[in-house]
Amino acid sequence: MLRSLRTGFIAATLLFGAAAVLAKPADFVGTREAGYKSLGAAFKTVNDRLRSGDVRGPEFMGAVARIQTVSREQYKWFPAGSGRSSGLKTAARPEIWGNAPQFRAAQDAFARQADAFAKAAATSDAGLIRGEARKLGATCKGCHDNFREEDN
Repeated sequence: MLRSLRTGFIAATLLFGAAAVLAKPADFVGTREAGYKSLGAAFKTVNDRLRSGDVRGPEFMGAVARIQTVSREQYKWFPAGSGRSSGLKTAARPEIWGNAPQFRAAQDAFARQADAFAKAAATSDAGLIRGEARKLGATCKGCHDNFREEDN
């Protein structure tokens, strides 16, 4: 049984690895554009709810969860070869790959702040949530300023 589990694990690893290798740059560009658009929609929901003072309920918490999910998914969206060098229209600057440690640090900062924001959201304290939302927005701005072309 252990042997068949090991064989299954190896087969699954190879399959998922092959899928990543066989994916086209356009697939990654499309995935990250869709992911960041959903992040923008989640931020809009959060900001609308903060303005109204209603920081409870499934719509608000769904937006918080989406932000956390994107903060984890984003790591898979920028493989080598998925930038402008692929010939595709993308807002991703070459610095993402040319300065990968700095980009990873920016991604990590966003993920950490998404977690802090989710903890604040769980309290229903609008003041605390607002403060963490501002910090979260600043982590987004850090990536936009350094790694995203506004006009692509």
